[in-house]
Amino acid sequence: MSSQAEQKLKVLGPVLVVFSVIASIYIGTVNNGWKWFSWHPTAMIFAYVGMSGNAALIKKVGGKTNTEIHGYVMTLAALLASFGWYVIYTNKDKFGRPHNVTWHAWSGLVVLGGFIVMAPFSYLALNPENGMYRTNSQIRMMHKWGGRFLTSLSWFTCFLGWMTMQQNFISRAAFAIPLVVSAPYVLL
Repeated sequence: MSSQAEQKLKVLGPVLVVFSVIASIYIGTVNNGWKWFSWHPTAMIFAYVGMSGNAALIKKVGGKTNTEIHGYVMTLAALLASFGWYVIYTNKDKFGRPHNVTWHAWSGLVVLGGFIVMAPFSYLALNPENGMYRTNSQIRMMHKWGGRFLTSLSWFTCFLGWMTMQQNFISRAAFAIPLVVSAPYVLL
């Protein structure tokens, strides 16, 4: 499994980063240039697609070091997503718009909350060096499937946000297809 996992990481890892760069530049500039708001989709796409996707691929390679890297990258993803939330929160305040009124916002809160809760818990419980439950197969399975659920939901939430900003079918498909094609390799 390790060589297949390494191959997936070598091929799909850079694809997820390039996808994140292209999508962020496009969505950040398509609506009359870069604004404060542009940091919201950029942070979320990088955190949830580029970083968490790569963290999942790194973990699949296996080993203590890769497990630690997985944890660090996921924690950075949670921090970057928190910044993305701050951007949208302050942007809505600036324009007097209501908060949390769409499926995109609600699912985004679930994902962000899940990432924020999972980071310290996972470190304390599953750290390969001294995690309290690092050998507990039930806790590890809950972490694995919980993480897969949150990453899946984060990708769907990114797509919901993209749909809000992009009415063009081709733009929507160009965003969705790479995620749908990548999902089985990253999430399963």
